Amino acid sequence: MAILLKVEKDGTFAFHGRSRQPVKEKDALLLPYGKRMHYYGQVLRLYPSEKQRGILNQQIGNARFIRNQYLNQRIQVYHEEKKTLSVESYKKEQLPKLKEAYPFLKESDKFALENALLAVEDAYKNFFAKRAGFPKFASFRKPNGKKYTTNYTNHNIGLVTENGLLCVKLPKVGKIPFAMPKGFTLDTLIPQNGSIKKATITRQTDDVYEVSLLIETIVDITACAEELHIKDIVSMDLGLSFFGVIGNYEYYEKIKNPRWIKLHERRLRRLQQSLSRKQYDRKTHTGSKNWEKARKKVVKEQRKTANQRKDFHHKLSNRIAKQCDAFICEDLNIKGMIKNRKLSKAIASVGWGSFLSMLQYKMERAGKRFYKISRWFASSQLCHVCGYQNPETKDLSVRTWECPVCHTIHDRDCNAQMNILKEGIQRLKEDGVAVFA
Repeated sequence: MAILLKVEKDGTFAFHGRSRQPVKEKDALLLPYGKRMHYYGQVLRLYPSEKQRGILNQQIGNARFIRNQYLNQRIQVYHEEKKTLSVESYKKEQLPKLKEAYPFLKESDKFALENALLAVEDAYKNFFAKRAGFPKFASFRKPNGKKYTTNYTNHNIGLVTENGLLCVKLPKVGKIPFAMPKGFTLDTLIPQNGSIKKATITRQTDDVYEVSLLIETIVDITACAEELHIKDIVSMDLGLSFFGVIGNYEYYEKIKNPRWIKLHERRLRRLQQSLSRKQYDRKTHTGSKNWEKARKKVVKEQRKTANQRKDFHHKLSNRIAKQCDAFICEDLNIKGMIKNRKLSKAIASVGWGSFLSMLQYKMERAGKRFYKISRWFASSQLCHVCGYQNPETKDLSVRTWECPVCHTIHDRDCNAQMNILKEGIQRLKEDGVAVFA
């Protein structure tokens, strides 16, 4: 069945046809109107009652159980018959039998169980594409066993007001109060032409519950500019002593590295020492009440560090995306760099990967250009004035050096930022973008 697009009287768009509608087909129908599909996530912190906590925990546990059952049987079928046990055949033949054998599964949201099966399928796809290792069994102690996903249908998911409280309505659970994110209202949280497609409920290690809403909306197609002023092109050299050096041909700025882990290291060490002295049974994986209190304090401190890092990344990426039309950086081999034991902790703490991911989607959403130059480009070795290559700068301890040809004195990071900028502008020109001063 084909997908049909209908333009309503109020100017909104509505799709009709198949229940599963590929994004590419929707984009093709919207193209004549200068529109495209846009998907984004909105995370909300939940404050469930004790009864709702029990229901959420059961939904999470049931999804974990189904995932492990399917993964185990899929492995067995492959070893015995050299065949792949598909999601559809398992859902039709085995899932009803499991519900009869384990009555507690009947209390689950059906989409939660189906999405648990699809999660295994996605894990296999990532494995065969060499993006991840072999699929692992879910555990209540690991992130893959602390969440479940449900789909929107017949208004089963929504944002409502209940007794003066803002609530998220979820199937099987009911209405759960949530904290409104800063700068949002109930009307602006989901755009007028937006709709909720999925909800993923996660129980964090410190027993904090969050819901991530996948929101579908239609936005204008923003074309990237074919002409750029050289002032609107910036480059960035990421580092450890400073988070990065950012600038163009006229200015540069050294962005301080906040060093979040170092700030909390002393307090975290004390909390971990206190936790290690509490009673804990390794066989049953249970601890005393004091052990549980100490564990939550450790997790809370770690969560605070992660939130500070995320806040810094969002604020900096927002600022850059607003101020420039093109951004250029290096394609860093972060996984390889972390193997250096002396630098691994500092590299993991600074979070280059998450920062660049945030900046990339914000630049693309605004119709701006985001470029990564080759990781093999010798940005730190080249003199940006005359092009002389100094192999001595391979040593990271060399922070300043003088070019023997043009006698320019270079700051290592500022020189690298300028070289990245020059290489990026060359890439822009090769792609047909006109750069003028």
